[in-house]
Amino acid sequence: MRSPGGGAHRLELWLDSVPSERLTYAFDMGDRAHSDHTHAFAYPDDIPGARPLEPVTRYGFRISRADGVLVGEGRFETLPARASQMPRRFCIGVASCHQPFDDQGEMHEMGLRMLRVARTAWERCDVKQVLWVGDQLYADFPESQSLFEPKYFKTVAPPGRESLLECTHDEALAVYQGRYRRNWGHPAWLELQACFPGYPILDDHEVADNYGTLPKHHRKKWRHLRDAAEEAYRNYQHSRVEPSRPGFEGPYDYTFEYGAAAGYVLDVRSERRSADGDHARVFSPHQLERFATWLNANDSAPVLFIVVSVPPFFMPGWLSRIARYVPGSFRDDAHDRWTHPQYRADRCRMLELIRNHQQHHPRQRVVMVSGDVHVGYAARCDWRTDPPTSLYQFVSSSITHKLSSLDWHLARHVPRTHFRMGDLEGTWARIHLLGGPMARVLEQPVGGLNVGTIEVELEGDVARLNFKLFGEDEDTPGEPKLLFESGFQ
Repeated sequence: MRSPGGGAHRLELWLDSVPSERLTYAFDMGDRAHSDHTHAFAYPDDIPGARPLEPVTRYGFRISRADGVLVGEGRFETLPARASQMPRRFCIGVASCHQPFDDQGEMHEMGLRMLRVARTAWERCDVKQVLWVGDQLYADFPESQSLFEPKYFKTVAPPGRESLLECTHDEALAVYQGRYRRNWGHPAWLELQACFPGYPILDDHEVADNYGTLPKHHRKKWRHLRDAAEEAYRNYQHSRVEPSRPGFEGPYDYTFEYGAAAGYVLDVRSERRSADGDHARVFSPHQLERFATWLNANDSAPVLFIVVSVPPFFMPGWLSRIARYVPGSFRDDAHDRWTHPQYRADRCRMLELIRNHQQHHPRQRVVMVSGDVHVGYAARCDWRTDPPTSLYQFVSSSITHKLSSLDWHLARHVPRTHFRMGDLEGTWARIHLLGGPMARVLEQPVGGLNVGTIEVELEGDVARLNFKLFGEDEDTPGEPKLLFESGFQ
């Protein structure tokens, strides 16, 4: 929540089936000026006198100030508490890349309609949770509104500062917090946050394009800027999934669950270290150790969701190597991909962990969920293991960031070039776009604004998966249209 002024507030809570019977609790958020008046709390632990919630139950809530002014309202459904309470089917929403502004700084109608499309599609699919897989904030797009564009920066600059790099930590923090207020202020966006429990992830545009990949991001004059942008991320996003801890500065990996299903959100940004040559890193060894421990601890879960903002199966290695010699933003974007030679070692470490885990647990479904690349698609990586196993990848991008028709057309063709992958202990893995007959394969990747769902059907301890991508119906603006469906896998 965000409530300027802080102090005493009131929480009203009710069963969705009996809205007239409400419980009311008082709580004090204190002075939260340092976090831009954002506040997160755990129920019932942080609310005096609060009653525990019932599992698999829909609730409504309302938060207001002590003087009665509404702060916000929404709804949620609690998790299953044990395996017997798991529904036979459940659905997870997926979205990324929220950038609804045009070059003039006005919110474009296509993006606003897409927010309504997302809500309608997810409500019809009975989405339980949403994975926000990166770039929920753009600090640097559109280019005319970038915090790094001198003319625009003057409109938000602290007195006497000509660029963001000249700011102190507190000044830069205030600028990034202001960006959140601007980009997150529309009611349609706030409704999505309030009506669907969501799990965020840090990606590059919350700081700057290709954050962590470019060598300049590791120079001394960038250090305080990185710290300020990450602190703003903690205020507005990470505080929703983990309690604030004094001195905590990442990494921002964490776990989540939906009953028997388990998820791990990998942080591939805050620990990223680039190099002019090879042997850079995406995450520290400690984060990979935590991920390996989580895999072992969840070997009996029917389905695992591994959230990685940048999709591992997108751009083939040969294309990222060629991009070294292409000037401009394409080269920088190619350097940011998993298949670039400087990240080969970390890519192999992560994928080998997953492959080895699946070899020992072949009945378990594993899905990598990503955004970032401004197209949507579903793919399968077939490991050469005995017994044979497959890793699924699902990408939804973007929800409001509108590209030109040419950029979307080009982006759609990149995943079609990625047919196999090597460097995994000397063996190859085969990459397929899902879809069945060739005519259906060519329906994806999906260009244009989109959001996704992952439908899970449980049959005992075995899960089946159905991936869907939704866009706006051109004949009925504001209504969702099914753009792609994989069918149960």
